[in-house]
Amino acid sequence: MPIELTSDDLAVMLTPERGADITRLTDTHTGIQVLAESPTARVTNSNAAWSDSHAHWMNGYPGGWQLLVPNAGPERSWDGVTQGFHGEASLASWTVLARDPSGCELETFLLTAPLHIRRVVTVEGLRLTVSDTVTNLAPRPTQFRLCQHPAFGHHFLDSSSFLETTAGRFIADAERPGSFASANQTGSPTDVLPRGPRDNTVLLPGPGSEKDLFGALTEFLPDAGTDAMTSVTFVSPTKKLSATVSWDYTVFPYAWMWIEANSMPTWPWFQRMYSIAVEPANVLPGSGPGPAGYERGGPGTTLAGGASLTAEVTITLSHHTDQ
Repeated sequence: MPIELTSDDLAVMLTPERGADITRLTDTHTGIQVLAESPTARVTNSNAAWSDSHAHWMNGYPGGWQLLVPNAGPERSWDGVTQGFHGEASLASWTVLARDPSGCELETFLLTAPLHIRRVVTVEGLRLTVSDTVTNLAPRPTQFRLCQHPAFGHHFLDSSSFLETTAGRFIADAERPGSFASANQTGSPTDVLPRGPRDNTVLLPGPGSEKDLFGALTEFLPDAGTDAMTSVTFVSPTKKLSATVSWDYTVFPYAWMWIEANSMPTWPWFQRMYSIAVEPANVLPGSGPGPAGYERGGPGTTLAGGASLTAEVTITLSHHTDQ
């Protein structure tokens, strides 16, 4: 059953039965649910013979925020097993170890990598914090891809919205870069993508605009007063609401950026999806050589036998009177 966590300012819904996904993040003062909502959430046919792991992953995909490990992106053969599209953890059943009104602790054990994951989710004021500890249960080193997958939706963003980022570089996908960039195009985000109303901002397309994008941000500057934390901020002047995603760029040196603004006429969206995401990751999407000396894909993070890695990501909402 879903778990609801609350503070005086936020209401959060997560689903232990599927990936410990965070499916709703609602500002209780305005009633705005900021996360994307997918039409595939209503598809729950567990008896279907899916043609591949991508189709299997899309079955019941709710939108919102997933944890992708030990794989991110298309399925791959690794260490003697096929790791499915976007990894096992985002489809796993998680055990609830503890919970109270504002927080919970969960765990899961993976099959396609020798990993245990402990997830702690807390809500305080206008901040949602997710802390994931990945432990290698094998006696020898193991490698894994790791990506956080939060996506924002149409209740929050529209054609007046923009993204603030200190990333020094955007790298467009090599195969499906979308309508804003050409394959492998790279440069500062404001040189490649539509400029926003302020310095270091990118204008975002609204629902129904039929725009799309896939690539990644990198070369982040640290946030003021920190050594390794960085962030991006989604700003909605219409709703007078912002959402800041913060993470440690020594763990996540890249952030996948994708936009689906009702553009895809075929499967899986059939022009029914509006989602804009910036997703902290330890690898670039795709595979092979990329522009500016970057390598796409790769093994990700290496953990020694018995070692652990903790990665914390926060989303903080804020209200404003004008922009």
